Order: sequence, then C-alpha cells, then structure tokens
Amino acid sequence: MRKRQIVFVFFLVIVLASYGIYKLVTKPLPGQAVPSLSRDHVTDIAGVDYNSNPPTSGPHFAVWAKPGVYDRLISDGYFIHSMEHGYVVIWYDCSKLSSGYSPFAVGRAYAHDEPVTQSTDSGELLKHMKVQPVGDISWFTPANPPEKEVALPESFNTESCKVLVSRLSEFTKVAKLVIVTPRVGMDTALALTAWGRIDRLESVDEARIVAFIQAFHDHGPEKTME
Repeated sequence: MRKRQIVFVFFLVIVLASYGIYKLVTKPLPGQAVPSLSRDHVTDIAGVDYNSNPPTSGPHFAVWAKPGVYDRLISDGYFIHSMEHGYVVIWYDCSKLSSGYSPFAVGRAYAHDEPVTQSTDSGELLKHMKVQPVGDISWFTPANPPEKEVALPESFNTESCKVLVSRLSEFTKVAKLVIVTPRVGMDTALALTAWGRIDRLESVDEARIVAFIQAFHDHGPEKTME
C-alpha cells in the first residue's frame, strides 16, 4: 500500500512539473512581434520605410545610445542600434497627456553640418548621424547626447509630463540595458520596443513594462560586452 502511495505521489509530481513547464513554454510573450528588417549601417535614415512607430529594427547608425533617461528628441538611427545590442527602449509622448493634442510633425528642414567622407545627408532633421565614432568609442550617454535638433512641444514641460518621466525612470533599474526617451507622433502615450518587438500603452502599467523588459532585455541579434 505504501509503495503504491509513493508511486502515486511521484507520478503526481511529474504531472505537475510537466504542466508547469508547459505553461511556461507556451506563455505568450509580451507585446507584438514585428518582422525584422535589415541591420545595415547607414549615415542617414531619410526615406527608410520602417514597419512600426517607433521602429524596432532596420537600417541604423554605427553609433548607439547607452542606457539611461534622455531629455530630447534623438534620431531613431541611434536607438535602433541600441536595440540590436539587446536594449529595451521606453518611449513617451506627453502630447498624448493633453486633451488639446495636435500631432507634432517634424517638417523638412535643412541642417548645416560639415560633409562627412562617404556619407549621405538628406538635410532632414533627426535623420542624419550627427555623432561620429571617435577611436573605439561609438556611443553616447545621457550626459553627452547629440545636439538638440528639434524643440519638444510645450506639453513636455508640464508637471504631468515630469511626473511621468520620473515614474518611467524607475524602470532603468529593472535591467541594465534600458533607455527612456521622448518621442512625438505616436498613436499612444507610451511604447516599449526591443529588436523585432513592440508594446503600446496608454498609461504606466508597471507589471506589463517589467514583463516586457525581462522578456527581451539582452536578447538582441548582436551580443556585446556592455
């Protein structure tokens, strides 16, 4: 009788363990998959047709953004490279917090930068690689970001926006490779991106954001020693 009980308990443990593994393996990943585009290095992304907003893959600059909280609009070309390295980017659009939101479009404007050897420059703001690699350093941080090219709308200076940024900043502590940065023209107030993955939110959902970071942090197609 005792032997039969032991066998039953052992069988039950095996069944429960198998069910737990099955649930873990079949648990849907956070967000939505986005087909991966090329990983080409370019010096200008004008005319590139990315398949999501914000982009999650595609042609990008040779320079990437390091972890932290950025205070200005910065070209997607840097952040796509960061995602290639396994970064998760949290984008926020404080215009969406305002009832009087009107889409902020960066029109065609012409920059006055020096020509770069073997480089193309469309002249469009936030499209050209302004930061050049120096020696072995091909990245920048929130302490030394690219120059400001486009001013943020006034909605990004409101108290509600500052509170939002403060809350989002806490997620940089969840994992090492996390970026928080402003963006205009999104469909929602928040977006989470990793290479080939996106999730869109209307407000801060801590569990959802943490789950996304934990699922995709350090899972880019290019491994680095960061």
